[in-house]
Amino acid sequence: MNSFQERVENKKKSLTATEEKIIAQLQKHEKPFLLSMNELAMLSEVSEPSVVRLYKKLEYSSYQELKVALAQELADLKPSSPEAIDIMPEDTADVIFEKIGDQFFQAMALTKDTLNIESIESAINQIIDANRLYFFGQGLSGTIAEDGAHKFMRLGGMTISVKDPHYQAIYASHMNEKDMVVAISHSGETIDIINVCEMAHANGAFVLVITSNKMATLAKLADCILVTQAHETTRQSDAMISRMVQLALMDTLYTRVAAESGGEGKRNLNRSRLAVTRMKK
Repeated sequence: MNSFQERVENKKKSLTATEEKIIAQLQKHEKPFLLSMNELAMLSEVSEPSVVRLYKKLEYSSYQELKVALAQELADLKPSSPEAIDIMPEDTADVIFEKIGDQFFQAMALTKDTLNIESIESAINQIIDANRLYFFGQGLSGTIAEDGAHKFMRLGGMTISVKDPHYQAIYASHMNEKDMVVAISHSGETIDIINVCEMAHANGAFVLVITSNKMATLAKLADCILVTQAHETTRQSDAMISRMVQLALMDTLYTRVAAESGGEGKRNLNRSRLAVTRMKK
């Protein structure tokens, strides 16, 4: 895959003056991957649609893909050790915010390099075909499970988020081949999650596991596995950054499923939006 600079060189003859201003800003900025589209447009003194036209011309599918690519390429040129982006006691809030951003984009780049597109597409197809979709997680992973269920319930169908292991076990005992479990566990070694996934799998349910450990016990039970990558630093567990990447993965699955759901999915999504809107003043 061509680098950002290679893409720019390939399109050099077709670049407009406006697009060259955006490229110049990306090239001179120390951390261009932290810029929002609005910030990049303002610094370049152009409109946001101009930024959109540029990343499309450079054959990036989204502005997010462009930022992740820039983060990865800069990391390759000047690798950031975990210690370099560790949060120190003397760091002020703005420095902490910037370091967390660095950690996130580093983790996104690492995860992107190891993701298997076939696994993602398999998960998407199973979600579309499932009669009932269960999101299982405990602790912080339970929060990711709730976020995932909140997104997918907007598309209609039976979507359930469960954090309590007793409830998880009861649901798992009644599953069949038309059901799907999305199990989130950073370590992949949470006993209760392993037990309920074993039960669900034995009853025929499809089990998707999102974890940071592809060798974990839970990963070995999975019909499909998505692995997040993040470096652990001295004062932070990598679970903090990995959680953010898990949310990004969940958004990716949801966005693809919504796109594949066609007219019915769009109608269900609009119906959900209207239901929530009616609750606001």
